[in-house]
Amino acid sequence: KSIVEKAIDKTFNPEFLNRLDEQIFFNELTKEDIEKIIDIELADLHKRVEEAGYKLSLRKSAKRFIADVGYDPRYGARPLKRAIQRYVEDVVAEAILSSRYAPGSTITLTLNRAKNDVVTA
Repeated sequence: KSIVEKAIDKTFNPEFLNRLDEQIFFNELTKEDIEKIIDIELADLHKRVEEAGYKLSLRKSAKRFIADVGYDPRYGARPLKRAIQRYVEDVVAEAILSSRYAPGSTITLTLNRAKNDVVTA
């Protein structure tokens, strides 16, 4: 038996384990996996930004930063949505509402290393 299965057997009663249909074990997500999840999550935002008359571009440095702050080995990618909201959606909304960008222009997000934050370029 694997180490995980032994730990499960020690932690849970056999009666509980027999009620489960099956046990599924997942591998830890890689940085590439997290970046793919970011792309999937941002697809809807790209569409909404285009419907508002703008384009959205996310630099690699900003994407890596979001992957770093949005992933926790303990919780997996669960914090990722909050990171995307805080560092992408909120920044884009502020840029549009402040009229810094003319309709039809591209809003580019990049990492500001000094502030450790995502900003418009």
